[in-house]
Amino acid sequence: MDESTDVADLAILMVIVCYPYLDSFHEDLLLCKPLPTTTTGTEIFKLLDEFFTENSILWDNCVYVCTDGTKAMTGKMSGAIAKIKEKAKGCNSSHCIFHRHALALKKMPHFISEVLTETVKIINFIKSRPKNNKLFKILGDDIGSLHTSLLLHTEIRWLSRGKSLIRLFEPRNEVGIFLRE
Repeated sequence: MDESTDVADLAILMVIVCYPYLDSFHEDLLLCKPLPTTTTGTEIFKLLDEFFTENSILWDNCVYVCTDGTKAMTGKMSGAIAKIKEKAKGCNSSHCIFHRHALALKKMPHFISEVLTETVKIINFIKSRPKNNKLFKILGDDIGSLHTSLLLHTEIRWLSRGKSLIRLFEPRNEVGIFLRE
């Protein structure tokens, strides 16, 4: 279970379910819905509970929850997991391995960290400012570039760092022209 913000700054709750089917386990996207107001544990649980009720899903079927470890998810009193455990008495929880890995990567070698930090700064300078983003797209279209947009990197999405670096390297000439002009 994860709460994330999309490119339009809309908070989205995503829940992936893993369940036994025939002779193996399957994973499917159970829920992907916008959070109407805030991203508190109460709101997250409310959206999830409404979905369970509408689709006649029993809380007893929820035996394990894996989240990013934010307070909204793991808060002892009002976190989503605490509220889930009130409904699903046998439910256990853990901190997502991807987020643990992201925390471990904070100790990466300085030279690699420096390159990735500069990459993120350049991408976010272009991508997070609407005018810059539009101008970069226009530049790419004008010179016939294969890439007219960059991948926005967020700190917790450590897996996107490698992709961001590749996507910055491929249009490096266009990025150079954009930054110079």
